[in-house]
Amino acid sequence: MTATAGHNSGISEKDQRVLFFIHRNEHVRLMEAKKAADAALRNHGKQVKADLGENGMRQIKLYEELRTPEGEAKFKAQCAAEAQAAIWAGLPVNTQADMFSDLAPLDERAFRDGEEAGLRGDTYSNPYDQNSHHGREFERGWKSGQAELFEGIKKKEAEASTDEHISGADPFEDAA
Repeated sequence: MTATAGHNSGISEKDQRVLFFIHRNEHVRLMEAKKAADAALRNHGKQVKADLGENGMRQIKLYEELRTPEGEAKFKAQCAAEAQAAIWAGLPVNTQADMFSDLAPLDERAFRDGEEAGLRGDTYSNPYDQNSHHGREFERGWKSGQAELFEGIKKKEAEASTDEHISGADPFEDAA
């Protein structure tokens, strides 16, 4: 009989025991990493709530969802359904058919797209011709977004470092 994956009748009990502990140890390591990641994610969610308010995490998740064509379609359908329900409830709702159309000029959109890419921390990758006005606007927006992102990171780090220090306390002072 040929041994197949998961079928260990062809190996000794000693070898099976060794494999068991190899897999057990890896499982324990991965579970500990998962617990640590879950705790870090919970703490991150608390920080987002403190910084951005009750809907901050929802905004982040929606933003990520909207970056895909499927997510965008799902969002538009959900908004249409909610607008319809609001109308039925008697709320005045702007039901413009083109409410999702971006009517901004292309150079404004190029700057905004570049700024968003910079804020996300994306590597510079200009979708426009570098020598065109739109390409230069994208680059200007990307640089602006990067500057804002780095300024925000520095500010958060400064806040965190002042939160960690208790004024007047010397951690190296003897308690005696």
